[in-house]
Formats: sequence, C-alpha cells, structure tokens
Amino acid sequence: MFIFKRNKVAVIRYSGTITAQNVMPYIELLRKIEKIKSIKGVMFIVDSPGGSAIHSELLYSALKRLKEKGKKLYGYLEVSASGGYMIACALERLYAPSSAIIGSIGVISMKPVLKEILERLGIGYEVIKKGKHKDMWLFTRKYSDEERASIDELQEDIYNRFIDIVSEGRGIPSGDILNLATGELFSSKKSLANKLIDEIAGFDKALEDLCKTVNVKPDKALYLSIKKPFFQRIIGGSVLNAIEEIYYRAVY
Repeated sequence: MFIFKRNKVAVIRYSGTITAQNVMPYIELLRKIEKIKSIKGVMFIVDSPGGSAIHSELLYSALKRLKEKGKKLYGYLEVSASGGYMIACALERLYAPSSAIIGSIGVISMKPVLKEILERLGIGYEVIKKGKHKDMWLFTRKYSDEERASIDELQEDIYNRFIDIVSEGRGIPSGDILNLATGELFSSKKSLANKLIDEIAGFDKALEDLCKTVNVKPDKALYLSIKKPFFQRIIGGSVLNAIEEIYYRAVY
C-alpha cells in the first residue's frame, strides 16, 4: 500500500490492446487508489485500439467505481478506439491532442477458418462434442446460418450496452450516439464537434486543469505504472493478446 502525507494526483497510462492479462493489474491498482485518501484525482491516459468486450467493461467499471468514491477522474485520449473509448466514458472530462484517434464505437467478432489449408497439408482432425454448436468457434469449419444468427443476436446485446455506456458517460441521448456508432474513427476536431471529448489540448493543460480542481500543484503529480509480468516481457504481448482475442470472441 502506498502512503502519502500530502495530497497528490496520480497519472496512469493504459497502453495496448484490452485483454485480461493487461487489464487486471490496472483494476488492482485502482482498488488500491480507492483507499488512499491523499490521492484526490487521477489523470488516466488512454492509448488503446480496443480489445475484449468483457475486459473493456471491467476496466470501465473499476474507473467508474473510483469516481463514485469521490476521486476526480480526467482522461487524456491519444488513441481511444472501440473498447479504449468505452474506458474513457467512465471519466469526467476528456482531453485529446489535435492528432488523436477516437471512436470506433461498434462490435466485431471473427475467427480464422483453416479447414482447406489443413487438408492441403494432409493434417486431419477429429471433433467429439456434446451440444450441436459446441464446436462453432473452432477454426476447422465455418459457422452455420443458425450460428451466425446467434452471434448476431449476441453482438446486438453487446453493441446496445456499448451505446448505453457512451450515452451515460457523455450525457448524450442514445439516439445521437447510435448515429455515431458505425465503427468509424474520428479526428479530435470531429470528436469535439460530436461531444465525444470536451477539449483539444496538450497534456500539460489537461493535467493543470485536474490539479486546479483538487488544489494540487502539477509538479507534484505522481506517475504510476504497471510492471509487465516476466513471461510477457520475455515473449512480448502480441502472442498472448492474440490468444486472448481468439478466446474472447466479441471485441470492441
């Protein structure tokens, strides 16, 4: 547990795809910050193209809970797309540089189909299952029409949840959000016009504004980071992220 005598603001950067492995340490850090009375505010920097729908909402919920504990939460969006933007919707005020990439409000699901390649290589396979759709996610076959309809229904629910979160977080009617929820990426200028962010500014300005609200000097900001696990540092995150994205099928 951190112990600080003077009031502080914490600066936390989330970088990379949104996966269980990447998100859970941040949730743990936010839980610790909840208990530290001297940390009055958090500047949460988002640099993410999105990822797992499940873990986007988990991190969103952790940030929202921290805000409900009375902490001031501001966001600085560099790349804040898809699930990366969902996360940002838990924050009170959103800043971005002029060159930021924001939006991509939507849901996508995919899987590789390697059946023909395996057959050309002479690689056979067997599937033993209970439940006629149990193998629908395997790369050995395409989806049936019934399975596509089931996935579409699942995505519709997740998509509507995403729209509700953006609507609540930004104070914009859901019908207006629906017009923006096409999966498109927006520039900072267009994001500001559509009320997806509050201000185009440099990071120093954003941090200064947060510090003013909690009466803390910007040069006293506490920069906190997550140390990657040893295994991830050795092999890199790309392989692990790919595995997780195949498992968590619906992604933002």
